[in-house]
Amino acid sequence: MPLPKDQKPTTAKVAPEQLEELFRVYGSKIYGLALRCGLAPKEAEDGVQEVFLKVQRRISTFRGEAALSTWLYQVALNTLRDHRRKVVRQTRATSMSLVSDQPADPTFCGDSATPVEEASISERRQMVRDALDRLPPKFREVLILRELEGMSYRDVARVLKVKQGTVESRIFRARERLGAELKRMGVN
Repeated sequence: MPLPKDQKPTTAKVAPEQLEELFRVYGSKIYGLALRCGLAPKEAEDGVQEVFLKVQRRISTFRGEAALSTWLYQVALNTLRDHRRKVVRQTRATSMSLVSDQPADPTFCGDSATPVEEASISERRQMVRDALDRLPPKFREVLILRELEGMSYRDVARVLKVKQGTVESRIFRARERLGAELKRMGVN
């Protein structure tokens, strides 16, 4: 029996099919969040697995005060933060590059984009990702949740456990910093 969207589970244990339903509905969204948080595709996959293992263990802590999706994003963001820190530590130890060489999203480019246009789009995306990665985490996270995940200010505040006014001010500052960083990089 699937877990209805945004409904609190009735028991402390979630049936495997309920967890599968959560994964089916939110897996790709959490994966996208992981990529936007700066993880390479393989690391993003590992991060998503960690998220859903935590969800399975902690679903009984969901109190229903907010939507299930908000709680899930809160767990995901915290888990992905930890996962990214772990990846950064391991990367520093092995001197590997953290730059993710992700292919251009075909839904963004459209089928009619020429190879030159796709290369230009891919280059601009990489520059935006690089600029976003240079932002302090508190600014990067609000932009990712609001602009890329499409969350309301209220939901972003709940996920980050801050006041809505704080979210609004961070988004304003984050946009300013991102714009300045892109300008410095020569992106118009």
